[in-house]
Amino acid sequence: MIARHKYQILFWLCIAATITASLMPGGGKPLFQMQDKVFHAAIYALLFFFCAHAYSNRFPLWLLALVLACFGLSMEFAQSLTSYRQAEGWDLLANSSGILLVWLLMLWHRRAT
Repeated sequence: MIARHKYQILFWLCIAATITASLMPGGGKPLFQMQDKVFHAAIYALLFFFCAHAYSNRFPLWLLALVLACFGLSMEFAQSLTSYRQAEGWDLLANSSGILLVWLLMLWHRRAT
């Protein structure tokens, strides 16, 4: 089992990478339709997974999910302030979908064990 402090390190590294990637100019042709939304969901699912393993002993999952969703909202707002990115409501939905998927899987796992 991975130690809680290692999940904390992974979480904060992923937060830093998400901020960096969110504020860099986008580019390139997508490999498939809806690639951007799939990536949003996957990144926020991973962030929530690390966050929950790092901090669920101190905070309830619903609060961690809410804070992470607010982080996603702040990234969309920050993108709207750049001249080369734009905020999208569908990105927020994709972010929230990734968070919700991991949350439901964690609740299911806890009940199954």
